[in-house]
Amino acid sequence: MSTPVTVNLALVEPKKTPLIYKILVMVSIITLIGGTLTGIMTYVNVGVTEHFYADWFTSFISAVLVMTPVGFVMITLMHKLVNKLLLRAY
Repeated sequence: MSTPVTVNLALVEPKKTPLIYKILVMVSIITLIGGTLTGIMTYVNVGVTEHFYADWFTSFISAVLVMTPVGFVMITLMHKLVNKLLLRAY
């Protein structure tokens, strides 16, 4: 009639990504995008002066302090959204 089916749980349940990987991705994105954009904007607004690096660094730190919490919230929301959408795809 019907044969029982066994399911390998290792294949069904996805592994959780370690938190350190998420942090490293966020730090690299913030450094690359934030550093590039603040550098370009500082160059356009101030030009290359003797205080360019100090001005750029202050802009970069401001961007990091704003973007880090925003980035972690966005990653959390996107992670939840993707999990919901992919679970419906099965």
